Amino acid sequence: MPDIQELIEKPPGWLSGEGKYPEMVLSTRVRIARNLKKFPFNVKSKEAEREEILLIVKEALDNIGIVENPYYIRLDQIGKKDRDFLIERHLTTFDMVRDPAGRGIYFSSDETTNVMINEEDHLRISVIMPGFNLKEAFERATLLDEKLGEILEYAFMEPFGYLTSCPTNVGLGIRISVLMHLPGVIINKNLKSLADNLNLVRATIRGLYGEGSEIVGNIFQISSTLTLGISEQELLEKFNEVIDSVIELEKGAREEIYKKMKDLIEDKTYRSLAILQSARLLSFKEAANHFSALRLGLAYGFILDYSVKTLNELLFYSQPVHIQKLIGKDLTPDERDKYRASYVKAKLSSVKN
Repeated sequence: MPDIQELIEKPPGWLSGEGKYPEMVLSTRVRIARNLKKFPFNVKSKEAEREEILLIVKEALDNIGIVENPYYIRLDQIGKKDRDFLIERHLTTFDMVRDPAGRGIYFSSDETTNVMINEEDHLRISVIMPGFNLKEAFERATLLDEKLGEILEYAFMEPFGYLTSCPTNVGLGIRISVLMHLPGVIINKNLKSLADNLNLVRATIRGLYGEGSEIVGNIFQISSTLTLGISEQELLEKFNEVIDSVIELEKGAREEIYKKMKDLIEDKTYRSLAILQSARLLSFKEAANHFSALRLGLAYGFILDYSVKTLNELLFYSQPVHIQKLIGKDLTPDERDKYRASYVKAKLSSVKN
């Protein structure tokens, strides 16, 4: 099992600031839910069955050799702080860490490919790519799914398709999501209408860590919800249309804001930069809001010293457990705010573009 501390030394590959629309889209994720035919779903499985599933799936992953330089971590063999760190890293979920027995994750060293074993379903295959990069994320995820399917017998039933623990995933078992920075939507007070419109086209909007999580730094996860009675090609086309419409909405909002309040937004950008460069205490939520202002200022060309990649890394390394991992010890909330401010100041001073 790898030392969790190793992961803090390098950011995930999907934070690179590459791909289409990196100023708006942090990442694109394709997730595939699968279950093994001869085992009960995890809502009914016993710990001994989960142990067997862990062994079978890990052996299959080792045999196909697609996941590059893989890490394998059993969640019941690490402490709570390490499990929380993996949530911040988008490598596991709140549901998995609540009951870690017989659950594990198998992921590439750059953290773009991940298989959660015994989450809600037996397998949750996930590929995350930087920016809006649906084609590559989909191709990589489906290739891994196909190769595993040659070894593992999936639960499948005509005419429904792949069977899953939650009825909303039955069919393709595929969910697509993007992490998007949408300050224009927020400033123009368009969030409710966006959520309503997404619901009409079978998509949903969530917080930074997905379902039930808080919205921070104007970062939203927009996810597809349609998997039954649709082909893979139709899903891709429909979700592309959804994200294109959100991007156009955000672009329009940013143009309107620039015309109406350019000086105010520019002032906000430099105020946020000044606070980040000089603050002695910073909560994660406050830091995330200032990073959002810098990201918008960068898109407008108000600041040129920092890249999207730097702002992505600042956001993720400012998370509560990441700060403790950077420092190498447990911290109280007040101590975290102090070290976060120090980290952000040092990062902004040392990294330009």
